[in-house]
Order: sequence, then C-alpha cells, then structure tokens
Amino acid sequence: MRTVDEIYNSLAQGIVDQLSSEWETAWINAKVLDDAAGVDGEYRVEGADNVSYFNVKDEAFDDFEELHQITTEGDSNRWNRAKFVLERSGKFSIDFEWDQQLEDEIKANS
Repeated sequence: MRTVDEIYNSLAQGIVDQLSSEWETAWINAKVLDDAAGVDGEYRVEGADNVSYFNVKDEAFDDFEELHQITTEGDSNRWNRAKFVLERSGKFSIDFEWDQQLEDEIKANS
C-alpha cells in the first residue's frame, strides 16, 4: 500500500499531465462511497474568473479510494467528499467532508 504522500503526489501529477501551461489553480472534487468513487476536475486560468473542466484520469479514482481506506481506518476521520486543490507553484491542500445527505441517498437507493 502506498503512503498518503505518494497518493497526494499522484493526484498532483495527474492534474499537471492533463492541463496546458496556462492554469493557475486546479482541483479535483471527489465523492467516495463504500466501493466506488466519482471525480471531476476543474481549473482556473490566470487572470480569469470563469472555471473550466478537465478529464480526470482513471488513476484518480484509485487514488481517492486508497486514500479513503487509509484515512478512515478504524472508523476514524469519516468522510465521503474530498477536494484536492493544486496551485501552479506546487502548493496543495486537501479538504475532507462528511455529507450526510449523500450518505442518505446512497442508503435509500441500495
């Protein structure tokens, strides 16, 4: 199993590989469920207010599922949404969130 840092590096490299040289900030929004993940990528070009979208590579699905497995081990740090933000400088942040409405929808449709 990879380390959390290795997963973060994989997510960052996946963003860099998908974008042209014009981006300023990019992020991947993830929803992680028991045995599935959904991701979408967005970015902002320098000096622009609007947001554009990019295709997130399949590896990001695996990255978020593995990150979820590591960080929620033992039922601690529960989360089902995450946002990985990468600045062009290489600085990154990640926010984890528990969305009870998402969890309720999954249970209702199971």
